Amino acid sequence: MDTIWSKYYRDIPSSEASYTDLTLYEALKKSSKDHPEAVAIQHGRRKFTYSELMNRTDVLASALRSFGLGKGDVLALCVNGIPATVFSVYAASKIGAAVSMFNPKFGPDGFKRICNATGATVAVMTADLLASCVSVLGETSVRTVIVARYSDYFAFHDRIKKSIRNLSARDSVKYNKMNLPSETRVLKLKELMEEHSGDDLSFETDISADSDAIYFGNGGATGKVMVASLSSRAINAQSCMDSFLLGKERGRVLSLIDRSFSCGFCLAVHSVLLSGSTLLLYAGDISRFPAEALLIYKPDVVIAYPGLLMQMIGRLKVMPVNLSFLKKVISCGAVMNIGQNYELKSFLKLHSPNTAIERIYGMDETGAVYIYNPEELKNNRIFGIPLPGIMVKIMDADSEREMSPGEMGEICVCTPSAMSCYKDDDGSGERVIRRFKDGRTWILTGDLGHADEKGFIYFDGNSKNIFQRDDVIVYPYVIEECLMGVDGVKEACVVDVERNGETYLAAVIVPKDEYLFDAAKLDSLKVALESECELVFAAPMRPDGFEFRAYLPKENFGRNDHEALKKQLAEKYRMLDEDDGIDDEIDEEIENSDDLFN
Repeated sequence: MDTIWSKYYRDIPSSEASYTDLTLYEALKKSSKDHPEAVAIQHGRRKFTYSELMNRTDVLASALRSFGLGKGDVLALCVNGIPATVFSVYAASKIGAAVSMFNPKFGPDGFKRICNATGATVAVMTADLLASCVSVLGETSVRTVIVARYSDYFAFHDRIKKSIRNLSARDSVKYNKMNLPSETRVLKLKELMEEHSGDDLSFETDISADSDAIYFGNGGATGKVMVASLSSRAINAQSCMDSFLLGKERGRVLSLIDRSFSCGFCLAVHSVLLSGSTLLLYAGDISRFPAEALLIYKPDVVIAYPGLLMQMIGRLKVMPVNLSFLKKVISCGAVMNIGQNYELKSFLKLHSPNTAIERIYGMDETGAVYIYNPEELKNNRIFGIPLPGIMVKIMDADSEREMSPGEMGEICVCTPSAMSCYKDDDGSGERVIRRFKDGRTWILTGDLGHADEKGFIYFDGNSKNIFQRDDVIVYPYVIEECLMGVDGVKEACVVDVERNGETYLAAVIVPKDEYLFDAAKLDSLKVALESECELVFAAPMRPDGFEFRAYLPKENFGRNDHEALKKQLAEKYRMLDEDDGIDDEIDEEIENSDDLFN
């Protein structure tokens, strides 16, 4: 397995070139010294050089230190897409505090969960998130809230745009002061920075690179959301490996991955800054592709979920756009299937034929990325190959047996960027972090796959979604991949739903646009899908029914939300079956009444 790096990669980075012995702050400081006047961050028209980034980070670190935050403490970060996000992470690192990344989509309960799991005492938040979470502040250990404003980081010419005005309007959202605990103080970030701008910023803190640096609250290898702890050493090791993804030349990188995910920070912030590139920030809603940001920023690299890239196609394909500025598109956060990859290639062939498409995959537990499918491999069917320095094996986790080529098992990852533990471990961490007989520590991802003779990894689904029907193990992802190969299918999602006491296998299809409102085409597509399944699968793996929809429910990171779909279908089938029961009762009453008159 080790030889796959030298076989498929060139110029593997040496350990001497890495930042692994440094803290996050020290790594950024080293990068800033190499190109102090280069633009580190652009937010709208507002730009910050690496020197300015370091100055603002140092000022914020001094401010945080002034009210007691320091080594071993935790800062909850509840801002996304504005420069304060970046300043806060590295300021905390300078004083030895860890950062707890909060995903706003988890709401107040999610805020309470991650604060209590990590022991956060200070939170940096935007006004709208404070208003949302103020009711649960008293149930956490947070005693200081620092409010960051969207409008503080836009240039004057940005503020005249309607989209920016709408975003800045969130600064005016008021929180209910009655719900604010009496012992909790609320400060304004801008005023705090101005107050401490004259401090002596030369102070240093003795911090180990192995100390906790960031807590990511989206870990999912156990089948439920957990808080994964990563050290500076792990994050810096990931950045060293990420050099393959970003390239050697400094560029302009637009990431649409939420910073509360390890990929959203490790690759899309830290690795960008360590490469000396420009981080293009977007603070708007990333559930929809921001075509305006793409066309204004003109980035060299875009990092986004597969679902967002499909939205990009939908929004831009009817426009006469020239995307020749775009050198690379990196898909991450979910597995890009064959159909999505084909659509993206077809779109870019028309608008930017020289743009490379690279697919990566990872999770919080592995420190972001572990699988890479570069365009040079010219193989759309594979999951990919391990990044240099990472080993991936397909294992039977119980026996620790490595599976033979073509044999399905659990994807296990050995990487220097792995998490150290779950902060909210309920005992399930023992199953995820395992020391095998080879003496190495492995992360058991919960994902299923197989390898071929060349060492290429194939994704076969998630162990949390598999189920058994008629003594046959059903792998929904395998069925979905088959359905995606039928002409006319844009997306497919297969779930099991209990119906009348039995397991009902439902396939929900999003057809291509030209099929959606054409009943005859949909009928033909359904026949084609049924025929394909009869040809490929044994009876227990064939869907019992097909349903067409305009869209599928999505998880935070863009992939199909199987659980949400199961709930929707379960409710739908319950109502249908109740109606059928009522109809049967009516028919029986009619029959009985007929008997009375005969």
